[in-house]
Amino acid sequence: MHDGVHAIMQGHIGRETLLQAVMAPEGGLRNHRRPSHAYVADVPKCDHPIIITDAAIHVQPTLEDKRDIVQNAIDLARILGFDEPRVAILSAADSITSALPSSMDAAALCKMLERHQLAGGVIDGPLSFDSAINADVARIKDPDSPVAGQANVLLVPNLETGDMLVKQLIFLASADVASVVLGCRVPVILTDSTDSQRTRVASTALAVLLAAAQDRLDPVN
Repeated sequence: MHDGVHAIMQGHIGRETLLQAVMAPEGGLRNHRRPSHAYVADVPKCDHPIIITDAAIHVQPTLEDKRDIVQNAIDLARILGFDEPRVAILSAADSITSALPSSMDAAALCKMLERHQLAGGVIDGPLSFDSAINADVARIKDPDSPVAGQANVLLVPNLETGDMLVKQLIFLASADVASVVLGCRVPVILTDSTDSQRTRVASTALAVLLAAAQDRLDPVN
């Protein structure tokens, strides 16, 4: 990677081709953490942005993948101004059961926070989607949760879930989104053939914000 590059944007190449280059150890983009993808969604009925991750890179993430995905998202949320981001680990239920592997991962991630393997935010899970984002539901289903009803970050169980969730928010709830790859030496902007100009501009603005923050913390020489 050229030393003067502060961000990369997908152009007239396929997403898979770009992501292969991003993930390749010899490409010069990797750092000590696994790259992951995040959408930042501005949903009309929500009073704050929601980060949804990972909906583009990790098809069926392992627990170790999820640890890095969560930490990348926490770092992003802090750059966006959330001093202590609230992370909801999503599953189909609010209780831990071996029938739902995502609920087991949620329990492990919460324990990782206790053991300082994750830092910078508040994590709870498993939480169903409605519990994570709706205060009324949270008061009924998870009254003691520090995250339920007020999540800033949603960790989805897998890529399919994340992709469908984001598209539902865009097309059914008129959400605006920005798309970026995290955990690299520079932010990487992913685009979709159906992206509006508004989405492309928002993604670029997000990458500029991230690049400025990374320069302050770890300048690219």
